[in-house]
Amino acid sequence: MKRLLGALALVAASMLPGVPAHAATDPDVYLNAVAGNLGDPGVWVDPDVKELTPAEVAELDAAAKSAAAPIRIAVIPAAKINTSDSDYFVNLAWEGEEIADQLYDRVGVEGVYAVLVDADSESDGRGFHAVQRADHGPTYHVGDAVDQAVDCCAPDYQDMLVRFIQRAQQVDKPFYVDAAPYAGGVAGLIGLLFGVTALDARRGRRKDEKEHLEVTRPLLNEEIIALSQQVSALPTTSDPQQSKLSKDVLDTVEKARHRLDAAKGDADVEAVTSLLGSARYGLVCLDAVRAGKPIPEPTAPCFFDPRHGPSTDTVEWQPERGSVREVSVCAACKQRAVAGEEPQVRMVEEWSDHLRPYWMVGEGMSAYIDGYWSQGDGRRWWFPDDDARRTGERMRARWRSRRLGARFSRWSSDVGSSMSSWSASSGTGSDGGSGWSSGSRRRSSWSSRTRSSGGGSSRRSSRRSGGSRGF
Repeated sequence: MKRLLGALALVAASMLPGVPAHAATDPDVYLNAVAGNLGDPGVWVDPDVKELTPAEVAELDAAAKSAAAPIRIAVIPAAKINTSDSDYFVNLAWEGEEIADQLYDRVGVEGVYAVLVDADSESDGRGFHAVQRADHGPTYHVGDAVDQAVDCCAPDYQDMLVRFIQRAQQVDKPFYVDAAPYAGGVAGLIGLLFGVTALDARRGRRKDEKEHLEVTRPLLNEEIIALSQQVSALPTTSDPQQSKLSKDVLDTVEKARHRLDAAKGDADVEAVTSLLGSARYGLVCLDAVRAGKPIPEPTAPCFFDPRHGPSTDTVEWQPERGSVREVSVCAACKQRAVAGEEPQVRMVEEWSDHLRPYWMVGEGMSAYIDGYWSQGDGRRWWFPDDDARRTGERMRARWRSRRLGARFSRWSSDVGSSMSSWSASSGTGSDGGSGWSSGSRRRSSWSSRTRSSGGGSSRRSSRRSGGSRGF
């Protein structure tokens, strides 16, 4: 009865008056009639399609009904869904996978849906489109089935549909199911690769940090000695607050000394300079308490020389061959700037008898700068020299690039770029649109979420697999 009603609707649609023979009467009405013939899995062929005999249709219908997957296939003329009134070009109501999705919308049952559109050539609308819609259950090789059907057998409709039904009922298992027997060996190789790469990354970073420590250790030893002498010279006091501040400063300097004695890399250097910056801030707080003033807020160190202590003001300064910038400075450096004198810059011996400002030495001073410009809570003050900041960023980027994850990411990116280039170059060639192609041309269509007026389920199930090929 369902097939009879569908056939009657189809005949009624084809008899509407005043419609040109080359144009569809109404694609929605027609596809509703097609869906009426596919309430159950199987194959339905429009009577106007002459490429398949009744015996071939019966064999295909039996194959689809006995498939492990619920497969519904319609073979329809392009003219029945052609919305163009022109004799010279075709404008199908839907494109690609959406044609199969429209059939699924009208039947309203999850499963595999395929539509073979019959025409003289691809330019006339001939193509094979299929999709699997399901929220649960296995995923089938529907997209691969479309490719195999077109590549092996087009334009022979029977052979195409036989190959499609065979492949479209095969479950698309995750790769690791078949790879399980080899998983142990692969895991071992991955573990070995990870270990070797991690060891190589650690060795490279350890070598860099050892060189940095050779630059900074003498400087920090000198600073700790000078600061210890300054703390030792503090006068004794009976004031509890002053006594506590003095003790805190002394303890901080001692922590810095012990950390430097055990230093092995940049993290230690950064910790030492952060402690020394805190000790100098403690001395400023002690001076404020003695003078009866409120304890000042922490500020960035004096840019010209962090040994000067926390900054109290800013000045505009222009280095040689550099642009004017605003830098934070201590009170003494501010006075020198106002007087037009050269600032007292922390100079570092880069090699024999060659001194440079500490911010121009390079990677060796990156941890030194990071520690002094750390606020102690994860935040940092802005260091005003762009070159020094970029040097530190490049150094850390180089260390990250040696890790396994970064190397794998670069490899994946290179492979992806190569595949994209290959895909773009292979897709440039095309024929004139007549006849059938060998399968190098693919017409893809991402189904829209717009519901047709023809009925079907109110919500599309998930797209599991699908494909669309003109031929």
